[in-house]
Amino acid sequence: MSADLLIQNGMVILPGMGRRELNIVIKEGKVSALLRKKETINAHRVLDAKGKLVFPGAIDPHTHLTMGPGLEGYGSETKSATLGGITSVLSYVLEGGDLDEVLQKEIAFGKEKASCDFGLSPAVVTDAQLEMLPHLVSHFGVSSFKFFMVFRGEEGAYLGIPGNDDGFLFKLLRRTATLPGVIPCVHAENIEIVWLLRKEVQSGGSGGLTNWEQSRPDFAEAEATARVLYFAEKAGAPIYVVHITCEESLDMVRQAKNRRPGWVFAETCPHYLTLTSDNAPSPEGKVNPPLRYQKDIESLWEGIADNTIDVIGSDHVPRELASKKGGIWKASAGFPGVATLFPIFLTEGTRRGISLDTLLPKITLNPAKIFGLGPAKGSLLPGSDADAVIVDPNKEFPLRAETLASHADYTPYEGRLVRFRPTHTILRGHVMVEEGVFMGEPGTGTYLKRRPSPSFLLKVYRDA
Repeated sequence: MSADLLIQNGMVILPGMGRRELNIVIKEGKVSALLRKKETINAHRVLDAKGKLVFPGAIDPHTHLTMGPGLEGYGSETKSATLGGITSVLSYVLEGGDLDEVLQKEIAFGKEKASCDFGLSPAVVTDAQLEMLPHLVSHFGVSSFKFFMVFRGEEGAYLGIPGNDDGFLFKLLRRTATLPGVIPCVHAENIEIVWLLRKEVQSGGSGGLTNWEQSRPDFAEAEATARVLYFAEKAGAPIYVVHITCEESLDMVRQAKNRRPGWVFAETCPHYLTLTSDNAPSPEGKVNPPLRYQKDIESLWEGIADNTIDVIGSDHVPRELASKKGGIWKASAGFPGVATLFPIFLTEGTRRGISLDTLLPKITLNPAKIFGLGPAKGSLLPGSDADAVIVDPNKEFPLRAETLASHADYTPYEGRLVRFRPTHTILRGHVMVEEGVFMGEPGTGTYLKRRPSPSFLLKVYRDA
């Protein structure tokens, strides 16, 4: 027996199974065996990971790859992802038209340009798109979709998204309940409260990030979170609440999980775990929902530790810094994050004394299970895709936008020292990043057609 690639002498971190000194045997893009440290095998190429940690490739389920660079984002942003240890991404597609045509175009471009594996989660915003859901599931392998509670009236017009209401949301949740294994991902904010407060804050504020937060306060998020959790319960649908930012929303999720274990899932982002509206760079730190305050950061880390929060996503938006001009009220919302998710989350989490056993599943095993990517993704067990990240745990690196390869020419973490920056990223046996330098070929990434089983979501906690 011989291998295409052997990763030897490393400390392998297996989600849910701890760390072990193992050699990873890779053949035809799969992990074919895990050998004890003293066991070896002939291989076409050997990577020596002595003194280093070896992780499964991370999964970022919350990106907007084309928001800024257009379809070219499948090239630039997946390259950025691999530099940050992300080997699979899901990108939200925001279109008001024919999703069949849109997804075909996105997939074709991604297959040509992508440097990591990619899947799509379309927004469902019209009755015609709602009727297409069974086709999207069967034909494109879409097992998740996005809904924005904020897109009421003309709020989404700049993206070509028509206004919605709670009636449409409930109808969508009822439809989801008939499609086992398919999960809605909901952006929860009460935009009518925001419309009221925005005028008041604009008239008297100084125009900083704290004003942006005051115009979209935590209770506007918490109320909408409680509402969609309640609607999902009444519709008999699973629910995944994206980018939880605050203590009150987290409490709503915790209560809903207690009522419906295995049906309710929550995500937060590295920036809500590390930045606040009074210490982040402005206007670079403008994002929706806004950055909150230190008390919310502490609550979210408690949610990480007790597993109320299941997944960490980046909410990556790769617009250029020029889009932030015009003051806080005109600047675009969102910032890049796919390349910094892995090092920021693991650095801050371990600094707080949270074990890698608790942290790692939230960027590997959990998103793989929830979004229908397992068992190929999210682990390094034999039979899984050979997606791996090698890290020197003893080195610190400053984050610099110029090294992140994104269409966005900035990062809100400029100069921040992190650990867990990948020295190597391997995608299905292809060495995409070597000694921190991108060495891969565009088009190596493949489209992730997802087909979760009907009972898949309910098994997430039992199998974790």
